[in-house]
Amino acid sequence: MLGTYQGFMTLGVIGAMLLVGIFIRANIKIFQQYLVPAAILGGIAGFILVNSGMGDLSSESFLPFTMHAFNISFMSLCLTTSTSSKSSRKEYLRGSMWMTLIWTASFALQAAAGAAAIWGYNLFSPNFLDPAYGFLVTHGFTQGPGQGLAIGGMWENNFGLADTRVLGLIYANIGFIVAFIMGVPVARWVVGKNFNTNKKAKITEEFLRGIYTDKKKHAIGHETTHPSNIDTLAVHVAILGVAYFITYHWLSWAVPNLKDVPGIGTMCSWGFFFLHGLVVCLIIRFIMTKLGCVHLLDSGVQKHITSLSVDVMLVASFMSVKLSILTAYIVPILLVCIAATTVTFILIWTCGRKLKHLGPERMITQFGCCCGATANGLLLLRIVDPDYSTSVSMELAFFNVAIVVATFPMLCLLAPIIPSMSALTVMGCYLLYGVAAIIGIHFLGGLSFGKEKTALLPDAKVEA
Repeated sequence: MLGTYQGFMTLGVIGAMLLVGIFIRANIKIFQQYLVPAAILGGIAGFILVNSGMGDLSSESFLPFTMHAFNISFMSLCLTTSTSSKSSRKEYLRGSMWMTLIWTASFALQAAAGAAAIWGYNLFSPNFLDPAYGFLVTHGFTQGPGQGLAIGGMWENNFGLADTRVLGLIYANIGFIVAFIMGVPVARWVVGKNFNTNKKAKITEEFLRGIYTDKKKHAIGHETTHPSNIDTLAVHVAILGVAYFITYHWLSWAVPNLKDVPGIGTMCSWGFFFLHGLVVCLIIRFIMTKLGCVHLLDSGVQKHITSLSVDVMLVASFMSVKLSILTAYIVPILLVCIAATTVTFILIWTCGRKLKHLGPERMITQFGCCCGATANGLLLLRIVDPDYSTSVSMELAFFNVAIVVATFPMLCLLAPIIPSMSALTVMGCYLLYGVAAIIGIHFLGGLSFGKEKTALLPDAKVEA
């Protein structure tokens, strides 16, 4: 009986660290200036707590929360209903195409840069590391803790690569930190130079502290069921729970029965639970639409469920990291992360400056997405577009589905078996994929959606 409390005790520690993060953000100026989220601050505090040996806490106990929160965040995102009109969707789709190609190019080039950094490290170090340790960085940086954990876990279990599961988490956590250390100053610079479209952008005291005053009330969504019958949040959680149930039992059958099917077997893995769950949620939403009951899903409530899972995932991922592993690989980790950050910033800065419309908003958002998760991108976007009046926030909804399709061959077919392949072959695959995405960006051009073409960054051509 006492064993049933363990999961809730772990969740209680995660909650306590979130409260610590809220307190730190609200009271320490330097974290306000860099807009570091409470979840990251709480996660770092939790990392220190776990590795200090206090409280008899184990980093392994937080790994399941990282994995399941990651799965839930993706699945919840796909249950979120769109509020855009049909006439505006073409514009959103074209913008999301640009962001998808940028993310895809970053996904490929980060892996190539990470492997190159490991090769460089091996030239001067007596401790040889497999280039796969470098390829892994892209699954942490562009995809976040959940996928870094999933891919790293596959390599550790199937190919015997030591510590790749935790290293995937470390890469993701460093990516989150990089997003704010570099992204926030750039966003502030854009606002200061008046390059952003939304001129309402300003940094308020509430925005810095991360807490609204007690006089302000903000709705998180709308009720879709009568409270005398069932709570609206219960309906959303129930639908998500059913999707999780279906996905689990589907994989329970698919993993042993389809593992030897060419082209499909690698996808039928518990590490890709989020991808199967994503498809299940899209099917559920489609069925609800046909049955005329999709209105039971409120986009505001669903977005907060997604955000909740992201906050839990962030704290749990930091608390899952062992200090001993971090220190053992500190030099290659830093080399790989510096290489990945450099290629990402150059790519996004170069391509973003060519956009004739919403260039600053899209490039800042994508830097956040390519160094952590969509939640990072949204937070950086809020600096230059505080009320989400531009189309960029809606473009992210299409973007999150499109990137799965765009990177499917690399993510689902190549990534699970990378340690078994020649490093040069893998490098060639990633470079070709990255070049193809950059060519696609070139053909999309400046993506001027409106009649007025205005350069919003220096060096961009101004057309009247």
